[in-house]
Amino acid sequence: MATMTPRMKAWLEKFGAHIGTATKQGYPTTIVVEQASITGDGVVAFNLTPAQANQIKDNIAQNPYVALAPHAIASIRAAYQFKGPAALSGNTLQVTVKEIYCTKPGPEAALRLDVLPLEHIVKFEESRWRDSGPPK
Repeated sequence: MATMTPRMKAWLEKFGAHIGTATKQGYPTTIVVEQASITGDGVVAFNLTPAQANQIKDNIAQNPYVALAPHAIASIRAAYQFKGPAALSGNTLQVTVKEIYCTKPGPEAALRLDVLPLEHIVKFEESRWRDSGPPK
């Protein structure tokens, strides 16, 4: 499990995420969930509507690996992509974050962050962003 920084957690909790799933053959589906809760350093839970759960249930059953990106118009300031296995129980989707990537435009685009020690990730964030989380 990857360790998320307080900034990463704040963006997901405040704004939710775009959640990308795919069938075993690679046919993609994306849903947008307005809010998330972090239940551990690297576990993100989403309460889905019945329609959202129905839309992705077959994909999760075939291919549980998903991608998340913070949602909201200002989320480019969040600039992360999270990947990991997901489990759908009723209308609750839980994702265990295994990989974290920077999606900020520029030379650090696609930089894998979860392979760095947490203190290096925090320093990386502090050197590139002035905020400590999503706008209030």
